[in-house]
Amino acid sequence: MRRSSPDWASRTEGAIGTVIDGAGAATAWVGLGLVLVVASNVLLRYLFNTGSVALQELEWHLMVPIALFGMAYGMHKGAHVRVDFLYDRLPERARLVIDLIAALMMIGLAVAIVVLSIPYVGQSLQLAEGSPDPGGLPYRWVLKALIPAGFACFGLQAVAQALQAALRLAPPTIRENVLSGPGRQPSEVAALS
Repeated sequence: MRRSSPDWASRTEGAIGTVIDGAGAATAWVGLGLVLVVASNVLLRYLFNTGSVALQELEWHLMVPIALFGMAYGMHKGAHVRVDFLYDRLPERARLVIDLIAALMMIGLAVAIVVLSIPYVGQSLQLAEGSPDPGGLPYRWVLKALIPAGFACFGLQAVAQALQAALRLAPPTIRENVLSGPGRQPSEVAALS
């Protein structure tokens, strides 16, 4: 049996949401790691009058995945910044059109940054780039590789948001087909409507 396009879109949106939730959970653990590294640096510096260049660099190395993957997770959970006092006053159809246009623009931005950052990562890998500071962290290319990975995740979330807005803008017959598809749970129907 051939799946209809809207059903495929709904399933794709759900799969992307699962990936973004996983990235968000991993980012939360990285956040805990950052807290522990910062606490260690403070203790070493002020209690033992010593420090480590590698630990200091690790602080900002851990901030990178928090920012890059956290932006996609924030968009997924609706925790991003928006001018709500204007947006909330618009009719629902206008909000959906704005959401669709914004999602399409985010996809374009994500694709551009992924494409432009891959040579940057490749150059870093080719040079076996590491920290210029003595005692610093090696393999800086791994950190730089998080740029295209983070924006790919951001782009996936934008695709999910575009699909969601497009499904809600779709004619009622298509939307009902998606919402009442086989195996659909009532909670899924409520989430999509």
